[in-house]
Amino acid sequence: MKLFDAHIYADGRAEADFANLAWFGVTHALVCAHAPRAFATARDLWQYFEALIAAEPERLGRFGIQARIAIGVHPGAVPSRAHYELWRELPFLLTLPEVAALGELSVEAEASGKALERQWELVERQARILAEAEVGLPLVFSLPRLTDTRGRVACVERLAAVAGGCGLSPSDVLVQHVDWLTIDAVEAHGFFSGLSVHPLFLGVEEAVRAILHHDRRRIVVGSALRQVPGDVLALPKLAVALAEAGVPSHEVERVIFGNAMGLFVRKSALAAGSTRGAP
Repeated sequence: MKLFDAHIYADGRAEADFANLAWFGVTHALVCAHAPRAFATARDLWQYFEALIAAEPERLGRFGIQARIAIGVHPGAVPSRAHYELWRELPFLLTLPEVAALGELSVEAEASGKALERQWELVERQARILAEAEVGLPLVFSLPRLTDTRGRVACVERLAAVAGGCGLSPSDVLVQHVDWLTIDAVEAHGFFSGLSVHPLFLGVEEAVRAILHHDRRRIVVGSALRQVPGDVLALPKLAVALAEAGVPSHEVERVIFGNAMGLFVRKSALAAGSTRGAP
C-alpha cells in the first residue's frame, strides 16, 4: 500500500531515513519550510527556500519518493532586518511546479500580547497573498504546542476568521498537529486535519481513535520527521492498526494516501497548468 507522508522537515534528516521511508511504502512526502535557524535578511530566507526547492525533491527522489514543497514564512524564520521584498517575490515561488502549498505557517506557543498579534498578522498577510495569487494551492498551518486545549482551539477559530476574511475555501486549509481534543473544531470549519504520528504529538492508538470517529475525507497523516527523534515506521504502523481496527481498505488508502494526493499533487498540477496557460 502506498503512503503519503504529509509533514516532514527533510532538511533535518539523513538520507538513510528516506531509504527507510521508501522501503516501508512511502511514495510521496510534503516537505515543509520551517525555522531551522535565524535569518538576517530576506535574501538569506529566500536562499533557504531555493535550497529546499532545488535539493529536497532530488534527495528524496533518489529513493523513489516524490517530494512536494510547502513554502511560507514561519514566525521563527522572519528576517531580523527589513524584508519588504519578500512579499513581492512570494507569489512567484507559489507558481513553481515543485511547490504544492503555502506553509508551514504558525504562531509560537510562547508568544503573547503584541508579539502574538504580529504573528497572526504574518499568517494573514501570507493567506491574502495566496488568495490573490489564485494558484489553487492549500495553506498549511501548524498548531502550536500549547498545553492548554482552549488555546489550541482558539487558534483554530482565529485561523478560520483569517481564512474566511481572505476568501480562502475551507477545503484549501490543512491544520497540522491536530489531536483528539482539537479535531472537532478543525472539522467544524471544514478544514483538513493533519495527524502527526510522532512522540511529540500523537501515538498510533490516538491517531486511530481520531480516524475512527471523524470524517475520513478530511484527514491526512504525517510522521512529522525532524531533527528530534521520531519514527520512520509511524505511517506503516498506522496503516496496520487501522486495518486491525476494522477500517475498510479503501478508507485506509484514503487517509494515508488519497487525501494528501488530492491536496498536494492534483491541485498543484492543475495550478501549474493554469499558470503555464496564462498570457
